Amino acid sequence: MYAILDIETTGGKYNEEGITEIAIYKFDGHEITDQFISLINPERPIQPFVVNLTG
Repeated sequence: MYAILDIETTGGKYNEEGITEIAIYKFDGHEITDQFISLINPERPIQPFVVNLTG
């Protein structure tokens, strides 16, 4: 069993951008058995290329 961590941000520069979403998926090797998903207000604009990429 292991966890998959997914972090989405407002852009590509790790030291200048804000986090917009954190997701953690618990995976038993065959299927996802649990999940946690949270949207976060980054308190800054989301860059246009990210909006085009993620909708």
